[in-house]
Amino acid sequence: MGERTITDLDVYQKLTATAEALEAVSLHAMSLVGETALKTAADTIRGMANAVYEHSLTDDANAA
Repeated sequence: MGERTITDLDVYQKLTATAEALEAVSLHAMSLVGETALKTAADTIRGMANAVYEHSLTDDANAA
């Protein structure tokens, strides 16, 4: 693996921002299908962000 330059907090923040952007775009979808797809993608990405966050808390607890 190459050099790591992004922290778990950075990953969490980027995933959360992406989820928020998808949710915002979903408000302008022209169809229910498009809106649902965008909201589902946002929920999935938010779940990934939460997994990274929980993992980082576990790492912090183990380091203490």
